Amino acid sequence: MPDSLDRELDASICPSAPPLFDAVQPHGCLIALDSDWQGVCLASANLSRFFGMSPAAALGQPPEEVLGVDTVTSLAMTLAKGLPGMTILSRQADVSARHLYVSTHVAEAHVILEVEPQEGKGHDLPGLGYAWGMRIARASSVNELYDLLLRALHALTGFESCTLYSHEYGGRSIRLGQEGTLHEPFPSEVSRCVSAPLMLIDSQAEPIELLAMPGPLPDLSRCPLCLPPPLLRTWLTGRQARAALILDLGETTPSRCQVICRDRQPCHLAPPRRQQLLQLVQLAALREALLHEKRETRHRHRLLHERNTRLQWLAYTDPLTQVANRHRIEQVLEAELAIASRNASPLALLLLDVDHFKVINDTHGHEVGDRVLRRVAQETQSRLRDSDHLGRWGGEEFVVIVPGCDLAQAQELACRLCHDFTHCRIEPVGQVTASFGVAVHQPGDTSRKLVQRADHAMYRAKRAGRACVRTQEADE
Repeated sequence: MPDSLDRELDASICPSAPPLFDAVQPHGCLIALDSDWQGVCLASANLSRFFGMSPAAALGQPPEEVLGVDTVTSLAMTLAKGLPGMTILSRQADVSARHLYVSTHVAEAHVILEVEPQEGKGHDLPGLGYAWGMRIARASSVNELYDLLLRALHALTGFESCTLYSHEYGGRSIRLGQEGTLHEPFPSEVSRCVSAPLMLIDSQAEPIELLAMPGPLPDLSRCPLCLPPPLLRTWLTGRQARAALILDLGETTPSRCQVICRDRQPCHLAPPRRQQLLQLVQLAALREALLHEKRETRHRHRLLHERNTRLQWLAYTDPLTQVANRHRIEQVLEAELAIASRNASPLALLLLDVDHFKVINDTHGHEVGDRVLRRVAQETQSRLRDSDHLGRWGGEEFVVIVPGCDLAQAQELACRLCHDFTHCRIEPVGQVTASFGVAVHQPGDTSRKLVQRADHAMYRAKRAGRACVRTQEADE
């Protein structure tokens, strides 16, 4: 469609004031009453075809004079109950349908009645609509939801094309799916103005004018029977659409979407069927909002889990060496002691202290000292089993908890670590060594006693010249 027509269409359908409707489609008639049901203030020119009274004679008259007392009473009760409308008997010979359906709603200071023959496609298929509704309500993804909605509308309307468009990306129309004939996208600037169901029964039919009493005109924007704006009809006709139904998923959906059903032949959908289609679209909008909320909830839970994991890591990890901190390694030691006591299984503890660390710090600075500690932690961790635990005890001291190891096995591990350290060179320090103390779990041990024995053994290694291993004394 040319840009100029787009601009004209925007100006005609999206003015600053609410649009004024001056005609209805000839398939039905429209009546507006004042809010207290005292008089007719607007009527379509074909009123006599449905109720045997000309609109000029009906204006200003009580609605009972036009519709009958019983009909007015029933309509008032229908509106009070919140029902969309009711069926009445036709008493006019020139109305093809025996039954008429009267849709009712309140528009500010007026009561609007839309009268249509109780005929058309699909008014007798409530079970099919219910089945589609159940499938839509169980959709597990937005793509599945859209696919089900389009297939449901295609099946229930029989229209050639049922297409859903999203307008969340800078106002551009993006086709998300379709059934039937391929059509060009619906202009997004126009689609924003579709705030209520729009229906076009036959673009080639002559419209019926509206006659009104002097005074404020009722708001007819929620009346599907009203003739759509002319340039919208022009746009539809340019795409070979003689009949159309436009439904809005509403502002509550995360991505504002609209469904456009089109056909190249005239088509009237009975009011109950239109109401059913609108309910399906509303159900789809609610389901989409729920799916969006579920996605957001899962994202929040995942983010919360990641942050909790990060907090736990920060709480349990020494930031310099990236091994367990004192608090965490004490927890692990208590847990391993409980297992060893319960199962009478061996448990060893190695306490190692980097030799001459104060001299390293004083000579080369704390940055080099930090590098030494990180390297010692890395070298030690790389030589341990997955079941072993390494932690920084404090300063230049590290603890290794070795489940399932007796004193001889633990001593062998400590000697291997001590020997490997003699080949570890860190510039500009050069060779870095460590002294090891080894202790094993004994009946009735506490973590304090076990660490104390390993600490005593480690200080004996220091006194023995450093870079060596000592185990707990036999009498300890």
